[in-house]
Amino acid sequence: MSDVRRFRVVDDSGLIALVDHHAYHGYVSPEWTYETLFARFRDAMGERQLLIWGTGREEDWIVDVVVGGPAPADCFRRAVGPIRVTSGQLHVLSYDSLSMAAQFDDVRLPEPHRSRQVFDLAPGLYSCDVAQLEDPDYEATREPHFVLTLTANYNAEPWQDPPWHEA
Repeated sequence: MSDVRRFRVVDDSGLIALVDHHAYHGYVSPEWTYETLFARFRDAMGERQLLIWGTGREEDWIVDVVVGGPAPADCFRRAVGPIRVTSGQLHVLSYDSLSMAAQFDDVRLPEPHRSRQVFDLAPGLYSCDVAQLEDPDYEATREPHFVLTLTANYNAEPWQDPPWHEA
């Protein structure tokens, strides 16, 4: 039987993410640049602490996280990447929260106003199938907009760059 959790992610930048906030160290510098921030993201994806992807536009997105169930067969696009759970939790968040953590050393994820976007999950290595159900060039006609399907003990290749994001 699958376990489904639903989150609303306010996205003002066209990127959302899944992060092990216990392992991810987001601080870069008060003067971070796009290049230094995305270098941090690439390092974190290589360490299996973060998955970040493009959404196609700014929106309030509905994201379902499914643990122990099949990924949706019908979707507009999908990408599969690895994420490690070190302390029993993951966090669904926007680029905006990641950029705040990059700029200010005292910002910890999850930010207090985003604490409801955290969910419990047994420690281990997971494959995360990120499925965007509809073309973002058109107004969504159904919810959720994204389905993240987590499968335990699968070692997918780390992402080199955020899927569906154009610099």
